[in-house]
Amino acid sequence: MDVEPSPTDTGWDIARLAKEGEVSSRTIRYYGELGLLRATGRGPGGRRIYAADALERLNFITRLKRLGLTLEQIGALNRAFDQGQTPGMLARLDRMLGEQLERARVRLAELHSLEQDLQDYRRRIQERLGPPRQDEDHV
Repeated sequence: MDVEPSPTDTGWDIARLAKEGEVSSRTIRYYGELGLLRATGRGPGGRRIYAADALERLNFITRLKRLGLTLEQIGALNRAFDQGQTPGMLARLDRMLGEQLERARVRLAELHSLEQDLQDYRRRIQERLGPPRQDEDHV
């Protein structure tokens, strides 16, 4: 997706970044409070202005949240990246994603077991009910 800078050509205002990143302005302000996104200044009307790479960083945050990382973990990754420690940040991200993957596998196994339990219990209930009678109202 090609994205053009805001009309100021100095970056993105918060409304435009929120729209392009498909989040609310409130979310962007919150990420700013946590140090995940930094405004580079203020534009007309006092709106926060973000650098051209802010959308990429916002998308990175959104992607990692969707993968189950906490904002605290994302903040630690951002700090490492900002300090020029990209290889270390990537190694840390790889470990975090590996841990998330293992948690997902455990959860999938739990859900599969739950599915089996539900099917077994439902089958026992249906056996006790016997075949449906013609005169019963089905809900």
